[in-house]
Amino acid sequence: MAFYRQNLFFCNFLLAWTLLFSLLRTAQHFSFATNAWDLSIYDYAMSSTMKGDIMAEPFHGFGWGSHLAIHFTPILFLLAPLYLVFTGPLFLLYIQVLAVGAAAVPLYLIAKHEFGDAQMALAPPLIYLLYRPLLNGLMYDFHPEMFFPLFIFASYYFLAVRNRRFPFLLFIILALWLKEDFAVYTFFYCWWLGRRKEWKKNASRAMQLSALYILLTMTVFIPFFQAQAQTGRSYEFINKWQDYGRTPSEICKQAASQPLRVLKDLHPLANLGHLANYFLPLLFIPLASSAALLIIPPLVVGWLSRIPTMAAFGLHYGSALIPFLFLALLLALARLRKQADKNQRMLRSSWQWLVLTLLLLNLGNFKWNLFTPGKYRMIREYPVVQRCLILIPEKASLAAQSALIPHLPKRKAMSMLPETGQADYILLHRQLNPWPLSPAQLQELDDGLQRKDEYHCLFNSGGLHLYEKKGAGAMPVRVGEISK
Repeated sequence: MAFYRQNLFFCNFLLAWTLLFSLLRTAQHFSFATNAWDLSIYDYAMSSTMKGDIMAEPFHGFGWGSHLAIHFTPILFLLAPLYLVFTGPLFLLYIQVLAVGAAAVPLYLIAKHEFGDAQMALAPPLIYLLYRPLLNGLMYDFHPEMFFPLFIFASYYFLAVRNRRFPFLLFIILALWLKEDFAVYTFFYCWWLGRRKEWKKNASRAMQLSALYILLTMTVFIPFFQAQAQTGRSYEFINKWQDYGRTPSEICKQAASQPLRVLKDLHPLANLGHLANYFLPLLFIPLASSAALLIIPPLVVGWLSRIPTMAAFGLHYGSALIPFLFLALLLALARLRKQADKNQRMLRSSWQWLVLTLLLLNLGNFKWNLFTPGKYRMIREYPVVQRCLILIPEKASLAAQSALIPHLPKRKAMSMLPETGQADYILLHRQLNPWPLSPAQLQELDDGLQRKDEYHCLFNSGGLHLYEKKGAGAMPVRVGEISK
């Protein structure tokens, strides 16, 4: 309460922002704008963990197996116990909003320490909360990576401002637990912190911890869960380079002998251009701080991933860059502030105008389209979908469209279209996002099911079609239940 009274505007803005995005995420979800990839993946993983089946989910093409065979994300074990009280995808959407919003608190405290001016210290956290690349990730399903800004800002605050070793190391450990590649970024972040003599001891410990974690993750944990799930494939990052070789050494050898082919595959100019989305709203000011060097490791990993969205740092992939960009922004502005203080009053006024320009620029670049009613028009289909779902027996196998899966009761015998696996029931909606199919592919699948003798259409309402495999036997429905 003391913090709230002393920082009234910041706290009220943060509360309003949290409430607003919680409402937007609710409307987004009930408009079928969330997906099995990646919302239901984590929903299933944590729910099954609480039933004794560690991080099991059915969406990665190797049957019912642990998600840890794909990405090692032990942070999920800290969230899973909350499923004893809160269950379902909406809980994950709200947790993501809370984590992203909470990161503004340590950022604000760092700014107060660096600027020495409570009013101007409001600018960095407000810019962060309005920052378009952050909002792109926030509004895309659920991803533990979106916790990264909170853990990095908090670790820096406890080391640089409070000089507290234990909470610093705690937040470093939490950052390591997000995903295997984030341990690499955390290692270099700790290396950068070690440049300061007074931080070197704690930063060195964190570096050693990060290096050990990376080694264990790549040589022990991921191989263990891959063997358990019997995925039959190599680690995802290596798997994307299989046309160069089967092992890391083969891939490196082939890449070194064909540099022009590698450059063609990686699209360096196009990927470099995507960074304008991150730097232009910040007027390239982060480049004035050495902290900007910390974006190099995620850039290298992203560009080598051969995943187009990751290489462009779209959606949630930007979470690997954002905390380092904002640390660099804040430290660069603090340095300019000190220089302005040493000179005439006009320079001080210019610095203030620069900060206000940044704030106004990001306010103008805010995702105002989130308030477009048309984005949520499919919410009218929700009652229709609910009426359809009562026709599907609880234990029947089901293949469904990605946008519909988060709204279905969990079941082991679940697959995501286009995979059908001879399911007893197939559910699709031609007006919803067809991803990972194209609209034409979804229409072709729908038309093919209508022609198949093996299935018949059990429910048809607008674009919503439920197909039942002949002989599967739908659950009896009482007269009038469908119209409820």
